[in-house]
Amino acid sequence: MKNRYKILLISIAVLAVFATSCEKEGELVVKPVKEFIPIEFKGFVMRDTLEQYFNGIKMRDLYGRIMYNGRIAFEDDAPIAMDLRKKSSGEVLYSTTIEQDDPADESFTFFYDGTKVTNTFAYPDAIPGVDQIAFYFDFPDDMPVDIVYGDGSDINSVTYLARDVKPKQRTEYFQIAPLDGEMYVLLLKAGTKEYLLNNDVNYSYMSSIQLPSKLWGSQGGGVKSMYVALQAANGIDHLVLAESDLVQSFGK
Repeated sequence: MKNRYKILLISIAVLAVFATSCEKEGELVVKPVKEFIPIEFKGFVMRDTLEQYFNGIKMRDLYGRIMYNGRIAFEDDAPIAMDLRKKSSGEVLYSTTIEQDDPADESFTFFYDGTKVTNTFAYPDAIPGVDQIAFYFDFPDDMPVDIVYGDGSDINSVTYLARDVKPKQRTEYFQIAPLDGEMYVLLLKAGTKEYLLNNDVNYSYMSSIQLPSKLWGSQGGGVKSMYVALQAANGIDHLVLAESDLVQSFGK
């Protein structure tokens, strides 16, 4: 199964060829490179696939979490145009130019929510006394989930946050006040009392979320927007959860 959650990297070699070579009568002609400059970007693409173009030449598809830190080649003084296009329609959703002598253009961030591209990821302000958590499940279409929390000892005593959450649909932010005891966010197969993965609580709880608890005097106030995908793991014969907090990675 293809792992769509993996980090997407730009090959320096590919960028160099793009900027410094062309074909003449079927023969590859290498042009001189005036300068290599650093380029860094990170982004996130939800529900769809974007295509990345440099000077009108497609470089790659972008999906999920994207991070890159490398170099780009310039043949001359002209800036290089970068576009992000919607794969399904070819519509240009984001454009920027990369200048040789402008450090501000050498680093950028983008977030695509399935509708528009922005340079920041919007999330609510903190609320004293409660944590706020939203979810986005990058699962197969036939894999809806129920989101619950509990101490993991009894599937019949959990508290529901949401039922029948469809894949690739971002939830609202749930507000959770400090709880009694140590509680975990657990995922169930929608409409059942069965843990999501291998019917095993050890694989179906979200390890990156610590719910506020009176046990250690938590005051709440945290904000998380969780992206949850599936990935393979060494020594395990089924997929496991892969979690990322978009607020931490791409927040304002």
